[in-house]
Amino acid sequence: MTVPYDAFIGAFLAKITEYDLLSLDEDIRHSIVEDYMKKALSNTTFKKVCQIDFFGGADDNARTYEVDADEETIDELIDIVSDGMIEQWLKPYVYRQENLEQILSTRDYTLYSPAELLLRVGNAYSKAHKDYIQHIREYSYNHGDLTSLHL
Repeated sequence: MTVPYDAFIGAFLAKITEYDLLSLDEDIRHSIVEDYMKKALSNTTFKKVCQIDFFGGADDNARTYEVDADEETIDELIDIVSDGMIEQWLKPYVYRQENLEQILSTRDYTLYSPAELLLRVGNAYSKAHKDYIQHIREYSYNHGDLTSLHL
């Protein structure tokens, strides 16, 4: 089955609100979002449980993956990978230098302080990471092979 990159990108863009990303030139937007997608697909935890080799059938020119799976499995994996893409999208917000500099130099920790902002962004990132890992676990429980466990 051929899975276009746009299936992952569409699922990701449907889950976020990022108007700046949508205003970028299409080639630049694809480059950025495809990087998120490839990082999510190459996540060690995901690769250990995913039964499909996406990179073996990748065609960057056609922007597709050629995989051996049914449509239901692909839809499930697209949902998981798009969660991983959200994690990758949030990561730069957590580690933004300006946020860290403001926190380290401020004495006020008000409700609207940079420290509060970083805490909230960090919490959003943690939740995105937990959701992604939970999706991977659910996939592994539903599709895993227990015969290799020597019970």
